[in-house]
Amino acid sequence: MKIRELLSDTESLIIFGVIVVATIIFSTFVNRIFLKKLKNKNEELRIDLTSFMFIKHILILTIYLVGIGWGLSVLPITKTFAHSLLAGAGATTLIIGFASQNILGNMMSGIFIMLNKPFKINDKIEIQGKDGKVIEISWHDTIIENENSDRFIIPNSLISSSIIRKFKEK
Repeated sequence: MKIRELLSDTESLIIFGVIVVATIIFSTFVNRIFLKKLKNKNEELRIDLTSFMFIKHILILTIYLVGIGWGLSVLPITKTFAHSLLAGAGATTLIIGFASQNILGNMMSGIFIMLNKPFKINDKIEIQGKDGKVIEISWHDTIIENENSDRFIIPNSLISSSIIRKFKEK
């Protein structure tokens, strides 16, 4: 019944589709501009990219959340669905919390890595026998690359509970 009602309201579906596509295009555009500016500034000033990459991730996430939330608010089905969702929000939060415990742990560890900066992008580190240059630090994981161009994706929660060896710069 609700699906038929939603599909019959083509105007809302078109607006929703336009908002979602515009969100994806806008976030891609912002991402490319941000990376281009960072690359230019890094070549000029040799700045630490770690904090700027973290800000980029937060900015892109915010664009997606606002865009998709705005798109969902246009659909008439979500207005009635919101009341049901709020009624079950307590149980839903509990279930989601248990299901995403590892993801949330990695995100919190990523935030602590960004704030404490035990290492930064382009540093050479060793974690649990894997060594290489830090390529990227994101919310969920850190990517290091060794001399053979092998990439290791290490969850941030593992990093925060491990001994990290940081090599001296040459």
